[in-house]
Amino acid sequence: MAKLERSSNYAELLNGAIAFYEKGQYVKAKTLFEKIQPIYQGTEYAEKIRYYWAYSEFYLGLYQLSAYQFSVFYNTYGRSPLAEEAQYMEAYSLYMDSPGPDLEQTSSEEAVLMMQNFLNRYPVSQYYEEANEIIDELQVRFETKAYQTAKLYYRLSTGLSFRNYLEAALTTFQTFKSDFPDSKYNEELMYLSVETSYKLANNSIARLRQERFEKTLKYHRDFVDRFPVSEYSDKVNDYYEKSTSELNKLKTN
Repeated sequence: MAKLERSSNYAELLNGAIAFYEKGQYVKAKTLFEKIQPIYQGTEYAEKIRYYWAYSEFYLGLYQLSAYQFSVFYNTYGRSPLAEEAQYMEAYSLYMDSPGPDLEQTSSEEAVLMMQNFLNRYPVSQYYEEANEIIDELQVRFETKAYQTAKLYYRLSTGLSFRNYLEAALTTFQTFKSDFPDSKYNEELMYLSVETSYKLANNSIARLRQERFEKTLKYHRDFVDRFPVSEYSDKVNDYYEKSTSELNKLKTN
């Protein structure tokens, strides 16, 4: 390898890089492809070098770099028979770089966007089913992350400084319902909306209590309409009765 790196015989370097790649020695292959790419730029070998270089980085787990290299490939060689594969691999690299649902999901969002761009460009691609499966998987991650965030705000709203988090918790519950209307978590979070809304109303200053208790009744109606039979029915009905009682007191004062 050291002898090759010192060589000025570019044909020898190219053959050596391909040989290392085919043996699965991707670090050595990547090093040589990176060295010779500027030399072969504009030649008949440039496309092959970029293709192997991208895969070398992918197999090394350098997914952000491989995504970039595949992007350069299909943007440079858009008429190549390998352009479709390269655009898919850009999105797939970003998917491989995406974290689990416990972590920040920027890479996952980028992967979904790239996969959707790929499907828009190649609607009958051989990768069509795989791309859709990945999009579905990542959507589940987004849903799980949003649920975890909502539950975090709920836990904060039950702590010592709960008043600081009640409105934020309600906002996350409503955002979740809007973003994931068919989620299995909506029953629980819509119940928590009723509970949290009641708690917010009950801890509000006088001029805000009526409006906020009425909001609790609205959340109750939304819940009952959506889940007429639920494990939370007794609890939401209890908050309904408490809110109605408080409203009656406010109206008689």
